[in-house]
Amino acid sequence: MLNAVVNMRVSTLAFSTDSSQDTIASGLLAISTRTPTEVTEEWLRTEPDKCKRLLSAYDFLRWEFMPDPTMDDIWLSAYAYHETEGRYPEQIVVDIASDVGHDTGGDEWANLRDLLRQSKVLARETEAHVLLVHHCADSERTKRPCPRRSDIHGKVAAIPEVIVTCGLTLTDDLHTACVKNRHAKADPAADNHFPMTLDAATSYVGDYVNQPRVYAGWNPGEGGWD
Repeated sequence: MLNAVVNMRVSTLAFSTDSSQDTIASGLLAISTRTPTEVTEEWLRTEPDKCKRLLSAYDFLRWEFMPDPTMDDIWLSAYAYHETEGRYPEQIVVDIASDVGHDTGGDEWANLRDLLRQSKVLARETEAHVLLVHHCADSERTKRPCPRRSDIHGKVAAIPEVIVTCGLTLTDDLHTACVKNRHAKADPAADNHFPMTLDAATSYVGDYVNQPRVYAGWNPGEGGWD
């Protein structure tokens, strides 16, 4: 999600229920400088001026860090954004969707379906792109590396225009698959997935670059491969 909103570079109102302010800030610093997050986390404490300068490049992102926002909170934050900026953001992000609270009798899946319905209204009223981050099942029956559309928790695939699933291979390579696209081709079975470059240490995700491993050959004097 963080790499996506950075690359889109559009005005964004983001609700981060799963990560704190320091986690997001250290991730942004890591992505922008390709420095491990264990270092950028220290920068937040020891080099505040440097962090302020680097993070100013992401002023198009406005963050809310409520751990369990309601839809009322999301609507009010969108209205507040309009009040201060004179327009709605071009994008509204919720990460994680299942953390948004509703009054639907405690039924988690009913909550999710209600969130999807209200998100459609939110998108139409604000004309913003609404991006929801959600989990898929994690069991022996789940498709690898990318979950199928049927693997999405709560079976809430009916309303979204586009759904992309992500997953890791056994060697920790990141793959993505478009399992729904209302206006173009998609692969609900996630058979047509493609790799992305992942550098977990620096929170970086980018286009895949094939870098084959090259061995110099066997070196008997050193007792193994070079």
